[in-house]
Amino acid sequence: MIWADAQGCRVVDADGREYLDLSGGFGVAALGHRNPQVLEAWREQRVVHALGDLAEAEVTVELRRRLPWPAKLGVTGEDAVEIALRTALIATGKPGILAFEGAYHGTGLLALAATSIDAFRLPFRTWLPGPVYRRRFGDDPGTLPARCGCVIVEPVQARGGAQVPSPDFLRVLRRRCTARGALLIVDAIYAGLGRTGELWPGAEYADVLVVGKALGHGLPISAALFCREQLEQVWELGQEDVYTHTHTGSPLASAAALVVLEEVPKLLERVQQAGERFELEGWHGKGLLRAREGELTITDAELDEAFSLL
Repeated sequence: MIWADAQGCRVVDADGREYLDLSGGFGVAALGHRNPQVLEAWREQRVVHALGDLAEAEVTVELRRRLPWPAKLGVTGEDAVEIALRTALIATGKPGILAFEGAYHGTGLLALAATSIDAFRLPFRTWLPGPVYRRRFGDDPGTLPARCGCVIVEPVQARGGAQVPSPDFLRVLRRRCTARGALLIVDAIYAGLGRTGELWPGAEYADVLVVGKALGHGLPISAALFCREQLEQVWELGQEDVYTHTHTGSPLASAAALVVLEEVPKLLERVQQAGERFELEGWHGKGLLRAREGELTITDAELDEAFSLL
């Protein structure tokens, strides 16, 4: 399928056929494709140059003010995961990562080590850092290994089939991390910013909360949010920023992120209500992050009803 046009939740291919985009642009378009407010923010943003900078643009400074915790910005979700995992390395001095079956955290080396999916891992398994301790998603991992510096977890697994753990799962992980002196990293790149009906899922338990995808609404920006007081200070390692990219803190992406932070909270109740329609046998997930086991058959009448609700 080749996209020729997109508006809201509808996509048109090169042959003029219209589709309903149930993925939200793979989790990016939280406010719909070509959202007018996002487009207007891009138009209004004065771009002297397209780069991030050590002296951040005013719009990026404003974004930092609007985020609920101190942040180290990235370009992609994977960047933010790498930042979070490196934060654990610096803060604890321990190289071990406890991660879960079914997890996807990105394809950078630290992120890939935590990722469970063999299609991504196996070509590079010889060079992956570690140790990595793999546990079943949703289970109490027990006492953390002595070399474990962090636990990384998705509040709802996305690629893992929209799996939702028990309500106590993150609380148990918080207790295990505190007992070992490890950091709890909550990867909310897919589940956060409204997709599951919450803005910051898991934040009350996290040391570091990772967000991306919908944050830039189509432009590359992500953030590792330091929920624990003063944790960001571990990155004060000298005058040179030891983890950065050319486009970190892009003014255009920051402008889009400000719109997302303003508008998505207005939609959370609607997402929660819409998600209740999928509380059916064979379906997994929370809010509008959903998956279904087996073959999915939809009648024309059901499809017409779905379109009428949009």
